[in-house]
Amino acid sequence: MIISDVKHFEQERHLWPAAVARGIDYILNRNLGELEIGRYDLEGDNGHLMYANVQESVTRPREEQMPESHVVYTDIQFLVSGEERLCFYKLTDEAIIVDNKFETHDIAFYESQHALPETDIMLKPGMFAVCFPSDIHRPNCLITESTTNKKIVIKIHKDLLHL
Repeated sequence: MIISDVKHFEQERHLWPAAVARGIDYILNRNLGELEIGRYDLEGDNGHLMYANVQESVTRPREEQMPESHVVYTDIQFLVSGEERLCFYKLTDEAIIVDNKFETHDIAFYESQHALPETDIMLKPGMFAVCFPSDIHRPNCLITESTTNKKIVIKIHKDLLHL
């Protein structure tokens, strides 16, 4: 997982995979945060290599959010407005899938009550987290009270991340 803020983008971009840096470039240079809610194709035919989901969501208690992961796409979760707690832990053999939709939607949901320790990240506007397939993440968790967030989730196909 990568956690950063656009304030540090130019100093850090050389450390990240090129596709991740391009995803942040798209957010900043195409003003994706100003767009309406929806999907926007960025790279590849019909955006199959990289696309952006501009979303609004209401944060909820951690217990109400299912941990999830992906196998094909890496997420850049960029917060435009609001605040959110993003919880994550690394994929291990102890993680139990309770709803496997990898084949149809590139997502699986995991048992919430697990013995694996989660790390909490507090996202504020301008901050982002890059969630790789080995990062089980629980997005949209409230920090102190429920808020309505605007977020951009850039989906990067695994073919763009091969070195």
